Amino acid sequence: MLKVIKLLLMFSLLMIMTACVSQKSLPIEKLPSKKNDLHPKDKEPISFILDRMMEKAREGMIIDSSFNVMDSSFQQVKTKWGKPDQIDQVAGGSYATYYEKNVVLGFNANGEIYDLRSSKELKDITSKTVEQYLGPPDEIREYNNERIYVYGLKQNIELKMIIPNATKFVDHISVYNPQRAIAEEYTLDIKGKSNQLSNQAWNSMQNWRKQISLFSKEHGNVYLNGPNKKMVALTFDDGPDDTITPAIIDILDDYNVKGNFFFLGSKVKLNPQVVKNAYNKGNLILSHSYNHLELTKLSKEDIQTEIESTEKAIQSVIGKKTAILRTPYGDTDEKVVTVTQKQGYSIVLWSIDTLDWSQKEAGHIVNNVVENVRNGDIILMHSDSDKIETAKALPLIIESLQKMNYEIVDLETLLNVKAYQ
Repeated sequence: MLKVIKLLLMFSLLMIMTACVSQKSLPIEKLPSKKNDLHPKDKEPISFILDRMMEKAREGMIIDSSFNVMDSSFQQVKTKWGKPDQIDQVAGGSYATYYEKNVVLGFNANGEIYDLRSSKELKDITSKTVEQYLGPPDEIREYNNERIYVYGLKQNIELKMIIPNATKFVDHISVYNPQRAIAEEYTLDIKGKSNQLSNQAWNSMQNWRKQISLFSKEHGNVYLNGPNKKMVALTFDDGPDDTITPAIIDILDDYNVKGNFFFLGSKVKLNPQVVKNAYNKGNLILSHSYNHLELTKLSKEDIQTEIESTEKAIQSVIGKKTAILRTPYGDTDEKVVTVTQKQGYSIVLWSIDTLDWSQKEAGHIVNNVVENVRNGDIILMHSDSDKIETAKALPLIIESLQKMNYEIVDLETLLNVKAYQ
């Protein structure tokens, strides 16, 4: 009996060992590696995306942007994101595109953001989906083969869904502030006087100032001044030379201030190193024509030649094509505007004339600035070889403006226009 029991135990043990050897392991790829593989995370639901869009829009914002259409400025955007990839001019303002950010923003003549656009997270969202989760829009507008669903929010902000008729899908959204879309008009009278002008010359100058002020209001690419903000720009015409212009560059550098040099193409060829030095120190190098002729007395072809010759001269030194022109003597009319626009230029004149070419006294030059300065002023000086008093006046002008809490900026910053093409 004992032998039988032993045999049974041995047989049972053998069966167990055989089973262990023959059993196969689960393949590694069949094993759940992470809990998430057992319960894969669902994609963000459309309802949540639309809720977030609406929530941000109520704050005047779009998703993934800290800027808003109530109190943000284009300057703040440039400080954080850098220069945009593209700027397009429109009536009353401009639109800047940042491709990597997937954002287009509209800003008015004062640099105030009034429109934020984005196409992020909109894939497969239809008009039907929008109505399902956000309800029917307050208004549906038709424009350029598009339907625009408009949802009115507080403070007159609008959330707009732009839906091309051809696709029925939302192409992009816009958070829009109509109150900011058109900046309040801010055009300054031109200031500055000289005791050295005859009555006839003074009266002629005053008449021109009135005429050009009216002209600039009718032409979006002609500027006399910037917006109503505590900023001014220092500009210098008729250089470069090999003495005064370098002195002015050094003074600006000493005060960590950027200037705007309207150079003559004919002089650029004579003093390329001065031009390069001015550019390398962060100043804007801009066009003042080639030969300093009255452009209104030239043919369209000759105006174009003046501009293109200067453009090429400057580009050969700094590697960039200019996009801002100051017409010699401020001499500007419809013909000049037409030619410059076609060549991609803005015309920038001035709102304070120091008249450093007439009454060449440092004290008088300083007074013409300090006694007249206002928000947004563009200050005209010169940097050619006989402007010794201008160089003497410049440190006093800078110090006075800074004591008055004016920020001295370049024209790109002041006007929100491109300096280079």
